[in-house]
Amino acid sequence: MLNSRSVVLSLSGILAHHRYLAEALAQLHLLRRAVLFGTHLEVFEADSGGHLRMLRRFSSYRFFNRAIWGLSRRVPLLMRGPQPSVALSLFAERAVSTSIPPCTVFHGMMGVCLSGLRKAKGLGAITFVDTATLHPIVFNREVLAACRRSGFPAKRCEHVMPQILLDRLEKEYEACDKIITYSSASQRTFESSSYAHKTVRVHPGIDHFLFTPRADPIFDSTFRVCYVGRIEAAKGLDYLIEAWERLALDNAELVLVGRVFPEIAKLLANRSPRATIRLAGILPRVEVARQYRQSDLFVFPSVNEGLPLAVLEAMSSGLPVIACQDTGADDCILSGTDGLLVSGSKIDELADAIRWSYGHRDELAVMGKRARTTIEERFTLAHYVERITSLYNRSLM
Repeated sequence: MLNSRSVVLSLSGILAHHRYLAEALAQLHLLRRAVLFGTHLEVFEADSGGHLRMLRRFSSYRFFNRAIWGLSRRVPLLMRGPQPSVALSLFAERAVSTSIPPCTVFHGMMGVCLSGLRKAKGLGAITFVDTATLHPIVFNREVLAACRRSGFPAKRCEHVMPQILLDRLEKEYEACDKIITYSSASQRTFESSSYAHKTVRVHPGIDHFLFTPRADPIFDSTFRVCYVGRIEAAKGLDYLIEAWERLALDNAELVLVGRVFPEIAKLLANRSPRATIRLAGILPRVEVARQYRQSDLFVFPSVNEGLPLAVLEAMSSGLPVIACQDTGADDCILSGTDGLLVSGSKIDELADAIRWSYGHRDELAVMGKRARTTIEERFTLAHYVERITSLYNRSLM
């Protein structure tokens, strides 16, 4: 069983549930050390009061982060596609490995934990690799298919995993004791691998206190559909935009929140003026929550997902969600009850689901209330921590 300060985390600070996990374990006096990376690379320990106390911030990581992305913009032929991300992950992994003390449990993020995992395993720890995507080979296949569909060169796509990263992921999966996946769909993509028996499913959670339904009705007759995430073909945005243009609904608006990638920018430049599409850009979490509350429907057309946090955030905000079957959405949406599931990559089905929603606003509002209940009952951050600590304890028996 877990004992005082026995867990070491090496996770992405960009994902809110990872930061919350570190804070929760600190409060439970179970955290030995946490290495969180994103804009910064920081090392924390828990103080006697159960709060995170920073031990070190790697200033060299922030400098390297800025330098590598600056170089990618200035010399795109040299540093194009996924190379900046891979360079940063290699840098982070080496830094992480120097920060691993003796522990009972090591929980690391895919792609950046191999050295730390090996060190922790040598110290006798049970080791976990957190995998937020589908199996990397399946993920890559879907990204490459989207590149071909949009005519965008695969070598320039930031999210194609290069062979050096795939090889490192294989080594992580082979070396660890357990592979954490986020959904049934994600877990199934590991079935043909030699380490399929290591996979466990742990649903993430979201901050249901931040992502809340609107308190008062909006006196706006506009039917507003929202999408949050990377605005790229790999997320199915080409399908969504084409479906939206086909519908050309009166008094309706599609709001896209996130970074626009080149293949979609080109598509948007040639869109029909009858289809109203608003680009909101990259927003802080508080503003993302506001965009949810101002919308009537959330659409997530990606087929390449573990369990997208944006789907859970939208449901928590009282929005029914249209998402694809055979993805992580299957684990949180009961089609026709708190959302609608459609076949992936089927523009006609996607358009039909949006059209139905447009014509059934009262029923849509009821589905949104049920979506909020689904989150409250199963997908809060507290549920996530309970699932993770339960997994740790079962693994230590």
